[in-house]
Amino acid sequence: MIKYPTEQQIIDTNKYVLDTIRVRKADKHKVLSPERITQAIESAENENGDLYDKAVVLLSNLTKGHAFDSGNRRTAVSVAGSFLDSNGESGEIVHNANILQGIREGFYTKDEIKQWLKGNEIRPFKRF
Repeated sequence: MIKYPTEQQIIDTNKYVLDTIRVRKADKHKVLSPERITQAIESAENENGDLYDKAVVLLSNLTKGHAFDSGNRRTAVSVAGSFLDSNGESGEIVHNANILQGIREGFYTKDEIKQWLKGNEIRPFKRF
């Protein structure tokens, strides 16, 4: 049985990452769209494939969905890592702002993101 994060767990994760990984002085915990959080969870649940395919959907939707006022990418990478960990996949996803920006802008394919989540290299993000 696959364990998916709840909406509240993702909200709590956003608060946690904003408290522990300060990037901007103006960072604040505020939920802008609970619906986008729920959509990200449901999309992961409905995704065919393995845990990594589901983690890609969760990561991508949370990164692109902008459900929070601040820390969307930090929250997304933390949630994806916790999702994999809670389902028996140990791996360490390294927070990389450039890669997360590339995910947000649709630069990477799902397979590239999947390989990155597995600990493999990913091509550098470049804007066109």
